[in-house]
Amino acid sequence: MESHREATAVELALDVACPACEGSGKNTQPGAEHIGEEGFRKRRRAERFLLAPPVAARITEIAEEWEELKRYAAERGDDEVLGFVDYLQLREGDSVITRAYVTANTNPDCEPCKGKGRELTEEGKKLLAFIKRWPPED
Repeated sequence: MESHREATAVELALDVACPACEGSGKNTQPGAEHIGEEGFRKRRRAERFLLAPPVAARITEIAEEWEELKRYAAERGDDEVLGFVDYLQLREGDSVITRAYVTANTNPDCEPCKGKGRELTEEGKKLLAFIKRWPPED
């Protein structure tokens, strides 16, 4: 009886380890681990700058706006949404805040999986698409 249960069970692999980073979520570009002493200092200064209350408030405001636009796009079924850095550059242009944000977040994560270490399979993508459109709108 147990073998029958095993034979009839359908296993769906909804996600797998990211092939680019092998599931670590870390950036695998050459030299990403070692950015140099000056690069490290620049990154730390940029991180401190982003923590300043007026700058942090501005980043939070833009992030909330971006999240709202992503929700709006998802409701409309649009999968093409600008990444946060692109949206920040669109809103702020080439400002000190934009440059500091990019510097502070240089090479933090694996680009294909965004640091998650997992990637959806075709079954996972189909399930997610189904969930996004269910229940159907009348």
